[in-house]
Amino acid sequence: MPELPEVETVRRGLMRLVGGATIDHVDVIYEKMVSPAPAEFKKRLAGATIDLIERRGKYLLFRFSNGYTMVSHLRMEGKYDVQPEGAPLTKHTHVVFHLTDNRELRYTDTRKFGRMNLVEDGDEMQVAGLKTIGPEPTETTLTFDYMKRIFNKSKKVIKPFLLDQSNIAGLGNIYVDEVLWMTRIHPEQPVNTLTDFQIRLLRDNILKELAKAIDGHGTTVHSFSTAFGEAGQFQNQLNVYGREGEPCVRCGAELQKTKVAQRGTHFCPRCQKLKKKPSKTVVLGLTGGIATGKSSVSAVFHDRDIPVIDADQIAREVVEPDSPALSEIAATFGQTMLQPDGTLNRRKLGQHVFNDEDELAKLNAITSPAIHKAVKKRVAAYRRKRTPLVVFDAPTLFEGDYAYDVDVIMVVALDTATQLARLMARDKMSETDARSRINSQLPLAEKVNVADIVVDNSGPIDKTKAQVVKWLNKMQLV
Repeated sequence: MPELPEVETVRRGLMRLVGGATIDHVDVIYEKMVSPAPAEFKKRLAGATIDLIERRGKYLLFRFSNGYTMVSHLRMEGKYDVQPEGAPLTKHTHVVFHLTDNRELRYTDTRKFGRMNLVEDGDEMQVAGLKTIGPEPTETTLTFDYMKRIFNKSKKVIKPFLLDQSNIAGLGNIYVDEVLWMTRIHPEQPVNTLTDFQIRLLRDNILKELAKAIDGHGTTVHSFSTAFGEAGQFQNQLNVYGREGEPCVRCGAELQKTKVAQRGTHFCPRCQKLKKKPSKTVVLGLTGGIATGKSSVSAVFHDRDIPVIDADQIAREVVEPDSPALSEIAATFGQTMLQPDGTLNRRKLGQHVFNDEDELAKLNAITSPAIHKAVKKRVAAYRRKRTPLVVFDAPTLFEGDYAYDVDVIMVVALDTATQLARLMARDKMSETDARSRINSQLPLAEKVNVADIVVDNSGPIDKTKAQVVKWLNKMQLV
């Protein structure tokens, strides 16, 4: 079924094609599709001009010059297109609006589920479906206060709750799966268990995802096409819907498909864990690329007394003298990797593994479990204290397999030219060496693609800090 982005795409196309056009007469081929009865339907529309086409949720509202509004619901397979007058009809054409400019606006529907209700202006909200429809998912109409109120009153699980058009208008199966994945919420999580932060983040993701899908002209999974007969493009940007069996782009786990409330549902079993009672402590994963300015952003949190767990610091702690990890490093790579005082010779070990993937994998197999254990222990301590926000500062948030352990990901990014120039200046590197260091890391674009917040650090540091503070205020975490 076309969801809000697809219907909005159709609306925009129809406004370009037939906005301002006048109807000469109408042919109703499948009579059950229209209301009132075909004779009255045709009589009311003869000579009417299409002044405006609006949208409410998944419904199109054709505003005519004679005081009538046609509420059109595409349902599963409905489509509008414009053809020259007299062009052969297709098998599934059910209503034809003959225009005075020798064109025809046609409605086709292979399953005949679509409906058109022609009512007097002002009565459109009495049409079934619109009468109980929830708010539009826009910045001004879908407020946090509204979402919190309806979530707290319901014990339903989140997937069918979001599909219910009386709660929020326009969401369907595709975009509910996507926004739940973005927000790391299991599709069977009871809505009244969500924290304020989860509700705020979910709201933010709904608005962002629908806007992106509209920009992408909707999603074509089966048969959707625009008013121009073109397929949508947003299916190329889906992260979870229709991708069962593929790796999650955020954590690498195999995506799964199940049924929730009789609807096919896609999710990541690792990122979207079902929780009895979600923690009120928000763990923010902070990462970026080399020389992108992550440390400057980390300082913003420090300055506001927000605890920061430094992955690099923990990595040093887990290989201190007499630690199990250091003993294993010495056994694996040789005693020459130790200084005379028994500490790790970091430079020598780094030189040994830097250009050898197999040796680097051996090192990570030793240190990663110890780092993960230490990070989880510290996070658990903050959760027990109900600390509102904890930052996990990790250069290798994705490479080190930490992304699924955080609630939200912030990536500090900038353009490649600026990153290169800053790295060369900071470390006094040649351009060749600097490019080699940048290319040895996971591409920054891939991190940005799965980030919840992208901080642009290409300008002055004050502007960078302002972006962080703005987000903290928006999510009410300070």
